[in-house]
Amino acid sequence: MAANGGIKVVFHGVRGSYPAPGSDFVIFGGNTACQEIRAGGRLVIFDAGTGLIGLGRKLLNRGVPPRAALFLSHCHHDHLGGLLYFKPAYLPATRLSIYGPRNGNGGIRGELEKISGAFVHPVPLREMGMEFTCDQLEGGESVVWSPGEDRPRLERGGAGTAPGDVVVRVLNNSRHPRCGVLNFRLEYAGRSYVYATDVEGDEETGDPELADFARGADLMSHDGQYTSEEYRSGRRGWGHSTPLMAIRTAQLAGVGRLAIIHHDPEYRDVDLLEIEAEAKALFPDVFLVREGQEEVID
Repeated sequence: MAANGGIKVVFHGVRGSYPAPGSDFVIFGGNTACQEIRAGGRLVIFDAGTGLIGLGRKLLNRGVPPRAALFLSHCHHDHLGGLLYFKPAYLPATRLSIYGPRNGNGGIRGELEKISGAFVHPVPLREMGMEFTCDQLEGGESVVWSPGEDRPRLERGGAGTAPGDVVVRVLNNSRHPRCGVLNFRLEYAGRSYVYATDVEGDEETGDPELADFARGADLMSHDGQYTSEEYRSGRRGWGHSTPLMAIRTAQLAGVGRLAIIHHDPEYRDVDLLEIEAEAKALFPDVFLVREGQEEVID
């Protein structure tokens, strides 16, 4: 738990697109997107990439079936596939509140049932064993845990905060091809953390809409998959940013610290260390996230 009742973020997967195993990917890790957030005694998970598998083992080792909220930014496989191998999902005592984008006619539940169908995985979602709910998000909602309440509540149109509340606010960001992406802002006890994966900003102006959403956050995780050179050589419109785009948005938002996530699976440790050094020369309070890294906001 975060010291002094703050927010603790643990990064269980920081790659984008697909996992990157091997000796060249040890420092930064090879698992895809998953973050564990602890605040006010609540467990919040952002995205269900392959990093969720290790988080599941960690939760089971504690001996207490998890009660958690899982927020899915979008339905690409590098943010979804770990749920199939999340061991707590096979236990009846596990309770999972799942929130995700409104995609197609079946919504987020329909998307999860597709990936757990017979042609993809032997166990359908409905047979995994856990108790779960699925709620669709369109942007502008808040999910709120109040002291003394066992389950979170979904409030559409935003929500105010009361002392002790843990709040996750939702932004529907159009800067990802076709279906867009959900960005999340977790607030607790006057502190705030923003998760902004799979966004494509601008190297001059950043992302003004995201900057408004992230205004004054203590820490922001921001997609930075490509170098500027690679982005300009054929990656425009792919829905991912460069570290410079992330820095521009962080500066515009006035965030305290910036964490670069969603590393390209082709970038080795040596490449990412060089990218990090270049980014720090532009914005001292930036770092490229390592798998297993913990950050406490207190």
